[in-house]
Amino acid sequence: MTAAEVQDRIRSDHDQMFAQQEPITGPVTLPEALARALKYNLDHRVKQMEIALANRILQSASADMLPRLALDAGYSNRSNYSGGTSMGIESRQVTLIPSTSQERSYADANLNLVWNVLDFGVSKVTAEQKATDVLITLERRRRVMQNIWLDTNEAYWNAVAAQRLLPDLNRLITKTRRALGDSRKMESTAAQNPEVALNYQKRLMKALEELSKLRKEMTLAKARLGALMNLGPGADYRVAVPKGMDVPGQLGRSLEELEQLALANQPELREEDYKTRIRVLDVKKAVLRMYPGLELSLGGHANDNSFLYNNSWFDVALRLSWNLIHAIHKGPAEKREAQAHVELADSRRMALSMAVLTQVWVGHARYQLARDDHALAGEMLRVENRLGELTQRGQQAETRSQMDVVLASAETLAARMRQEVSLAQLHASQARLFHTVGVDPLDYSLFAVKDYAFSQVPVKDLTQQIEQQLARPL
Repeated sequence: MTAAEVQDRIRSDHDQMFAQQEPITGPVTLPEALARALKYNLDHRVKQMEIALANRILQSASADMLPRLALDAGYSNRSNYSGGTSMGIESRQVTLIPSTSQERSYADANLNLVWNVLDFGVSKVTAEQKATDVLITLERRRRVMQNIWLDTNEAYWNAVAAQRLLPDLNRLITKTRRALGDSRKMESTAAQNPEVALNYQKRLMKALEELSKLRKEMTLAKARLGALMNLGPGADYRVAVPKGMDVPGQLGRSLEELEQLALANQPELREEDYKTRIRVLDVKKAVLRMYPGLELSLGGHANDNSFLYNNSWFDVALRLSWNLIHAIHKGPAEKREAQAHVELADSRRMALSMAVLTQVWVGHARYQLARDDHALAGEMLRVENRLGELTQRGQQAETRSQMDVVLASAETLAARMRQEVSLAQLHASQARLFHTVGVDPLDYSLFAVKDYAFSQVPVKDLTQQIEQQLARPL
């Protein structure tokens, strides 16, 4: 490829990646972010194309069930006549003079309809398997949707924390660096006890290190969310900050109920169910191939040969064929192989079910621990706020220095950020548990059909559907 061709490809891909996207007109809420991610995310588009491909394959397999209808026509010409004589078997004497019943030039046409009952049965089973493949692609799309929900939820709450705290964080980092510089000047001029100054600088640098680390994570949060919504790099937008802390509550189901829900809803388990169905149909197909084949043919023919008494005619034929070697040897072997695949699929599904149960238990425990961590972060913030107030009063009473106020402010803001991060992690652990259970961000009846296309649904309508689904208790 030439450099010009590569540049053309780059421009074409860039235009298609961000084409026909509805503009963002205000702060982005979590349902809207998820709606945009589902509609415009490129990974999800790939799954949409896989569903379309599976549908095309199903249509092709269904066509194999139809009988074969063949039309052929032709024209023949030879340099001399085709003819022959007859000879007595015992006397070996020629009994007829050379004669012909075919002209040197003639045209013929044939229309044959052939239907093989065995091929029809095998093609029908194959079509059922291809239809099940479509259901598998739908389950894979479900998992992609759930993955997008998980990633979008985590990125959204991190972006909320960043938008809420980054301005204060940047100001405090500037103040902390200034206080660190003032302390170094005081140390160099012996205006302060060196040991006290160094301990103070140590505490400032630890606070500055933690604040810088948190700022780095928060700065990238909106970029991650924008990438999930398929926005261009560096796109400017704001997220809608929920009122209050919006802390998730206790789960509405017990651990046992969550386990049963996961075993019923997990896309991977449903996919294994469909794969088992395909393997069972393989057994049926192997049995069908051991039966004799019955072929029915019906044809219409026309020929302009003038020697023919009837220049057009119809014929019908019925033929029975049976591959005895296949029925006795290969057929039973294929059946045993297909049954072994069914047993393997059952074992694989049970192993996956055990893994799912473990994931549910771990996800449930992590959610409870995340709630405890968030509660502890809230207590730590309360303590830091109280210490900050006491430090402010001490400065007013001239018993504490401005440096102490800066350090207390840094520690208070760090506690606020830890609480925000713990809230984001709490939402992430809840979304991860929903992901493990197999909860969908949309009502399953809306997209569980092969012809459903997110690209045809406006962002506003999709956002409303997601809001309704998220409002339902687990």
